[in-house]
Amino acid sequence: MLQANDMLGIARLVENHIAIAAKAHCPKCDAEFGVCCIIDDEKKVRRLILPQFAFNLYLRNLPLQAAEIEAAAAPREVETTPVVASPAPRIISPANIQRAIEVIGSYQAKPIPAWVVVDGQQLNFDRVSPDARVADGEFLLDGCFIYRG
Repeated sequence: MLQANDMLGIARLVENHIAIAAKAHCPKCDAEFGVCCIIDDEKKVRRLILPQFAFNLYLRNLPLQAAEIEAAAAPREVETTPVVASPAPRIISPANIQRAIEVIGSYQAKPIPAWVVVDGQQLNFDRVSPDARVADGEFLLDGCFIYRG
């Protein structure tokens, strides 16, 4: 599986999708190839049948969207709200956790299972939380992966 540091290119937010055009280098076989894909808001990846260089050029010449213009023009403020400690995550023994074989990526050299089953309930991967903060209805795995029902 390739990681982001194995690719060089561009990623842009186009409407509510992420468009990626990159040149990838496989560290195992030393092959180089183009990557062109769209990731939708449901985290589904769709491959595009375009040459990587053409999609890269398109994304680089795409005009800024309204959200990008507003973000660039807005003054950056440092948020000074106090941090409220979240409740401690629910401790569950590893015997009650079943991990998916499907891996959707990795974080700090740890594979991210697509889903886990905890006490008979399947939870889908939601996000990485380096500070291990969880909310009600969420499950913390390996100290940084958040899963929801």
